[in-house]
Amino acid sequence: MSSESRMSDFEREVADRFGLVPNFFASAPDAPKIVERLWDFAKSEYIDSPIPALFKERLFVYLSRFCEVRYCILRHAAFLVGYGHAGGDPSAPAQTIAQAIKLLRAAPPWDRDVDAALKTFEADPRLTDWPAPESEIEDRLFSAATLVFVEPARSDRPRRALRHALGGERFERLMGLLAFIRTAHYWTKVHPDLACEPDVLELLRSNEELARMLLEDREAARCDMGVRQFAELQELRELHERHELEKTRHALELQLAQKEILLKEVNHRVKNSLQIASSILHLQMAHVRNAEAIDSMRGAVARIRAFATVHERLYAQDDIKVVSFDEFLADLAGSIGEALGRNGVVEIDVGSVMVPTDMAIPLALMMNELIANALKCGGPPCRVTMRSEPGAVSLRVSDTGRGPDDSSRAGIGSKIVEAVGSQLGARIVTRRGEHDYTVEIAIPLPSQP
Repeated sequence: MSSESRMSDFEREVADRFGLVPNFFASAPDAPKIVERLWDFAKSEYIDSPIPALFKERLFVYLSRFCEVRYCILRHAAFLVGYGHAGGDPSAPAQTIAQAIKLLRAAPPWDRDVDAALKTFEADPRLTDWPAPESEIEDRLFSAATLVFVEPARSDRPRRALRHALGGERFERLMGLLAFIRTAHYWTKVHPDLACEPDVLELLRSNEELARMLLEDREAARCDMGVRQFAELQELRELHERHELEKTRHALELQLAQKEILLKEVNHRVKNSLQIASSILHLQMAHVRNAEAIDSMRGAVARIRAFATVHERLYAQDDIKVVSFDEFLADLAGSIGEALGRNGVVEIDVGSVMVPTDMAIPLALMMNELIANALKCGGPPCRVTMRSEPGAVSLRVSDTGRGPDDSSRAGIGSKIVEAVGSQLGARIVTRRGEHDYTVEIAIPLPSQP
């Protein structure tokens, strides 16, 4: 008995239309009536539809690009190039491999100017017939139909444009075809063991480029709603997170700006308070007759002025985290020289030195004592050198005298230098020569975070 004689009436009907029985219509042997109902749906909206066979098959192949399971695109690409009958029509002409590859290479609508395609169909007059294969109108109609197929819930404009261009009856015929293609793809998803027919495997073996395009399309699964929904949810989640991060960043920037304004205001008020204290000491000195007490008060005034100068720098500059010590030292030396009646005898050689704010005040006090001691106890000129080195600040104060007499009560300046140096973790070296006195100090800088 021949294989054809063993076929059921249903299988013979399918074979008469397609030239073979696709495995799609033999996929539910335990419930053959369901497959027969699928065949009725296929005949109604695909095979017997008055849409031209080649248009239907080309659209079937193009839309199958966007589905995860590859059975349908492989089977219908084979129909398109002559392995069976395109659109179930034995008289339909077969396309070449080159034509099939060109169709598969056509950009999806989201990679092109969709607006231009839709305007084509929104304008009058309506299409008088279905477009010819490989025409520009067919390409644009495929783009609009793809939007409806892949994103039906968000395709109001493409649907309206297609209805306007095709008219009511042809539009519904097209929607019926899309519905069957969707159904066919869903059937393959719930029957993952559905195997390709031998003629399809032969087509893939003999056409490497076509096989690669059919099996490795980056657009596969585009219309898988689960994948799309998870992707959209992820996009929304990331958008929300970016929005929240932006709000947080803005709030932190506002807080930082407010704190910097507050700190500048605090430094301004501290400077004013220190100046008031300095002025009070000056007034008090007018009523003191003891020379040693007056000298001690002058020292206190000088130290207060050093603090005030640091705070003046803090509120006057943009960055309150650091102090530019090169500018500060020139002001400090001038102030001390003026207070001691020794203007112009301090030579400053300072590079660009930036120190952290919490280091600035103790360092200012140390420099005040060193310069004041040099002016009081040494000979001119007083030279101050300061450099910023990797991980440290080095400074050197020298004069042509013999240095302070530490056995006297005037040694308080040296004691302040030692105490502040210990607080800053500094290394202090003094050198007393026959005609000069030098203090060299190396202060480690805190490591940057």
